[in-house]
Amino acid sequence: MKEQGFWHENANYIDSVMNKLNTLAADTYIYVLHLKQNKAWFSETAKAYFGINDTYVSDHYEIMRGIVHPDDWWEYEEGIPQRMQGKNLDWELCVRMKAASGEYHMFSIHTDIVTDEKNSEEYLLILLHNENVLPKIDALTDLYSQVRFVADLDATIGNKEPFAVLMIKLERFTNLNIIYGTEFTNQILKETALQLIYMMDEHSAVYRLDGPKFGFILRNCGREKLLTFEQQLRDKLEKGIYVNHRQITLKICAGAILIEQYDGEADSITSKAAYALGHSETEHQGKMIIFNDEVRTSGNVDLDLMKVIHQSVREGCKGFYVEYQPIVDSMTGRIVGAESLVRWRREPYGTVPPGMFIEWMEKDPLMYELGNYVLQTALRETVGIIEIVPDFVINVNVSARQMEREEFRAEVLRILEQTKFPPSHLCLELTERCKDMPFDVIKQEVEFFQGYGIRMAMDDYGTGSASSGIVLNAPMDEIKLDMSFIRGITEDAKKQAMVKSIVNFANSSGMSTCLEGVETEKLQNYLREYRATWFQGYYYSRPIEIGKFWELVRG
Repeated sequence: MKEQGFWHENANYIDSVMNKLNTLAADTYIYVLHLKQNKAWFSETAKAYFGINDTYVSDHYEIMRGIVHPDDWWEYEEGIPQRMQGKNLDWELCVRMKAASGEYHMFSIHTDIVTDEKNSEEYLLILLHNENVLPKIDALTDLYSQVRFVADLDATIGNKEPFAVLMIKLERFTNLNIIYGTEFTNQILKETALQLIYMMDEHSAVYRLDGPKFGFILRNCGREKLLTFEQQLRDKLEKGIYVNHRQITLKICAGAILIEQYDGEADSITSKAAYALGHSETEHQGKMIIFNDEVRTSGNVDLDLMKVIHQSVREGCKGFYVEYQPIVDSMTGRIVGAESLVRWRREPYGTVPPGMFIEWMEKDPLMYELGNYVLQTALRETVGIIEIVPDFVINVNVSARQMEREEFRAEVLRILEQTKFPPSHLCLELTERCKDMPFDVIKQEVEFFQGYGIRMAMDDYGTGSASSGIVLNAPMDEIKLDMSFIRGITEDAKKQAMVKSIVNFANSSGMSTCLEGVETEKLQNYLREYRATWFQGYYYSRPIEIGKFWELVRG
């Protein structure tokens, strides 16, 4: 028997077994309480993750008090003794816990009691599951998930062999969802996944990404093999699948990137493939676009530049800054707000306009960090303007990469608290690129932020069907009309009718409106007859840095 007397003579064996179980249970950490003596055993992986020094401890509460978030301690302190008494064993307990790195993650606690009848001893088994870690298998399709996609991509990069990454998106999926409902489209995704699995071999793997998107890693793959595979894929899906005795023909958009030798990050590759997929969808009627070709032929994309910008985000948004374009009262021209717009400047590239990187970045996971940087910078730099302009509102664009992350809610509230910025003076603008998010999810996020007094706007309204769907399904406070509706409106009867109907719709629905692209005094005076709430455009100012914006506000 070990010196820790409450562990029986098989303690070495138990240590080995439990640590092997803990290693197999990814993102789950184990410790055991001896109920008579209230002593604890911690697995090696638990010790390493939480920074615990000893395997055996006499007062586990002292250890856990330093790990459990102070605001959640009462819940742990009440919940564990109940379970030690055999109560609520089937109930999940959730608290935040601190890793050795200092970061807090949400953990679900699962418990059960086991009895050693030979020695009349009872033990409480405690499993801590990190809920912030995404699963590696997609629950709907049983394909590998996006988490596994990134992990496998890292491994493939390390092999130093040529490969290709292909991304596809099912076309018209939103329309199918509206017509047939979510249950039916979920069946489409499941059946599609089954067809894709049949196409895989030892050199290829398929993954479910977000929404109706799938990713492929094709090892030992050059251009010809990629083109052949993509055509086979397209042919198979266009033959159609059967769901509830109904044949559905599937058409796809496709984007890819070919890699020969690469020593960078996996997410840089995925963002380039996503960029190509976006161009396939918006500019090439679904034809496969290979990112390498875009680099060679397009002045809008530069591979080296994108790599530098990507690294700049990873380095704490180094080189990025925010400019501001005034938003004015449509009747008086008085500044009542501004839209914050991200910029990037670094030698030897100079100042790079957002049109060269923002579309690409919005498909990159790092857009979450960049978007949060813009939000924090905008609030910090404009909070003092509220003292000069009491009704001042700052508009900040938020991307789908931010809205789809669970922690974004808390991040917005944290930034508001840190900058002392009044929530009612913040307006978050959703872009058309949020269209792939389910309407019910967008509605939940909008209502959450509105609950704290934050305004919500639909940017670029009217440029796609998704913006109308979002406005109809979520209680937006404001819609912003894209400048394409304003350009040439004085000579275009169709644009006049469209703008008039949109503004009337907003006014009757209790929403504010902002017309973008007001570039002359003549256009301003003409647009006033439409009775929109606000104007924005070069007539009032181009986007300018914060110092010049302050001068503009002070007059």
